[in-house]
Amino acid sequence: MSQDKARKFTSEDLKQFNGENGQPLYVVFKGKVYDFSSSQLWSGGKHMGTHDSSEDLAEAIKTAPHGEDNVYRFPVVGELSEVAPLAPPTPLMEKKPVEPQVQPAQPSPPMMERRTFLKLAAAAGGAVTIAALLSTLKAGTYVPPPTVVAAWPIVTVANVKSLTNLTPIVFYYPLTNTPNYLVKLGVPATGGIGPNNDIVAFSAICQHLGCIYGFVAPGGSPPCNSSFKAVVPMGYCCCHGSQYNFLEAAKVIGGPAPRSVPMVKLQFDSSTGNITAVGMNPPTIYGYGPPGTTNPKLVMEYDLQAGNLVTQSTVLG
Repeated sequence: MSQDKARKFTSEDLKQFNGENGQPLYVVFKGKVYDFSSSQLWSGGKHMGTHDSSEDLAEAIKTAPHGEDNVYRFPVVGELSEVAPLAPPTPLMEKKPVEPQVQPAQPSPPMMERRTFLKLAAAAGGAVTIAALLSTLKAGTYVPPPTVVAAWPIVTVANVKSLTNLTPIVFYYPLTNTPNYLVKLGVPATGGIGPNNDIVAFSAICQHLGCIYGFVAPGGSPPCNSSFKAVVPMGYCCCHGSQYNFLEAAKVIGGPAPRSVPMVKLQFDSSTGNITAVGMNPPTIYGYGPPGTTNPKLVMEYDLQAGNLVTQSTVLG
């Protein structure tokens, strides 16, 4: 398309081209407007629930796991009529998340309004399990530690007889707004409990920017990257590609995450088969304290803030 004949768009114009109601989906990059209608990673005019198609993505792409070449694959349909300063990346935590849609096994405790996430799901039969692709939790802020140290809640999460290999369940701990995955891996794992030392649980909140990552079984692929094949049971964050090895205490094996996600301390009762959550290992849950805090006392103080303590098991399946 020649420069003099390029169609002109304003930011207001672009709001109607959000891929809904039969409209194409247009995205701005360095002042030019691209047709992203064929992309499966944009929904309702937003990418990963944070970046808006009417904003110039030139700055936001600098922190993305891909480069500018991903933009140039799409056709140019015009340019912005006003050249405004490039908008900074949309703060990840200013948009209110959506209530999760997975039906709990029992009534869910009230979720804290500013810390919810959407659609935590667990796929059956060893297939990919993906938590919300388009959701992030409010993070990067925390309140000072309380003057009175609380104790970790002790909550029965599941029974070993209810678990299927490589089919995770989602449960809240230690707060009613902090989700976790519990998985029976089928092979012994670092920190694993149960008859085969293969049952582990980790925070579902990515340590990079607070997105909810998904679980991927060996041989499976995350829905955002069909070319990727997991070689170990792992967590994969579709926001920016962080990867965690569930066999090795959620060790980071790819992507920008600076540290592993916290492991839930579990106990196994061999007489009943019950699996009980009794605490969290360092580091702090993302968004609930200074990132990377490892002092056990401080981890407990920070992790038990900004929400209601879990008093009974809340399993989403």
